[in-house]
Amino acid sequence: MPRVRRPALVLTFPTTAAAMACEELCGHAGLPGRMIPVPGQISAGCGLAWKATPQDQDALVSALAEAGVAVEGADVIEMLEFVR
Repeated sequence: MPRVRRPALVLTFPTTAAAMACEELCGHAGLPGRMIPVPGQISAGCGLAWKATPQDQDALVSALAEAGVAVEGADVIEMLEFVR
């Protein structure tokens, strides 16, 4: 399977508890994305990040803010992804 670079939204969190709260909220609310280790080009308070498409940023940030989940940063970076 070939890999290509694509822009990805990476949300970082100040604590592991905040990252886990994001994962739970997104799972229950059906919000897109998945938990990943923080990419090397980003520094963050904990080692976990939520990866989604850049188009999902507004919906994710709004839902997390409404639920009181602390987000440390929201960056769009180029990441390698497998293509079919």
